[in-house]
Amino acid sequence: MFSQGKGGENMRMSFKASMPDPRILIIQIVVVAVLASVFRNLLALFLLVLIVDFLLLLQCGWAVFWKNLLSYAAMLLILFALQEIYIPIVSDLFPLFLLLMARLYPAYLAVRVLIEKAPMDELLFSLEIWRFPKLVLIPLAVIYRYIPTILKEIGYIRESLKMRNLHSSMWDKVCHPMQNVENFFVPLLYRSEKISEELSAASICKGLSTKRKRTCCTKVKLGVTDLIYLLCVALLAAGLAFINYHVILL
Repeated sequence: MFSQGKGGENMRMSFKASMPDPRILIIQIVVVAVLASVFRNLLALFLLVLIVDFLLLLQCGWAVFWKNLLSYAAMLLILFALQEIYIPIVSDLFPLFLLLMARLYPAYLAVRVLIEKAPMDELLFSLEIWRFPKLVLIPLAVIYRYIPTILKEIGYIRESLKMRNLHSSMWDKVCHPMQNVENFFVPLLYRSEKISEELSAASICKGLSTKRKRTCCTKVKLGVTDLIYLLCVALLAAGLAFINYHVILL
């Protein structure tokens, strides 16, 4: 935003910080992870995913919303089916894996909300206000950029395999697993190494390792809107806890 005084003097530039504050989103991740780990009611878990997925809807659109929700619903349905129908070995091991994924999925969605909502400079500035050490901030900055970049690289690798007519069907993947691993994971591992080196060098060039106090072009501070958002998070957490302990367990 630009403002101009009389005679074109006193030019001033100001930028609005993202809302809510990145620190509030970090607290939200902690709350979601704790609730997902202690809940025993699958209905409360599903509602938790629904709420966090709705927050992600505001950033990524309806396609991502329905994809996440249907994936989680399918996960729960398979878990119910394996509990009702016993299949040797599969019913003994696979439900444990599905239950672990069901508890990690809400935290994963909350992290995606942070990645989509908070710019990296505001996130790092907020964490420096909380006096996080550089040994934590630099790897966090690399990971923050690494995950979206590597997801794009996976899409590029799939497109290149289609162009070379190496994008095989599911049956070919089952019959020739090693060939498919070589075609997909070898370039992925190579690109992963290159990307990690480039992001590490970029983080150091941007001064993340300097001992001087970090600055930010936006005014990152906790406001009334952040406190209202945090209050809504607390109320929703209390409501889900009530459902978990007082509604018939599923």
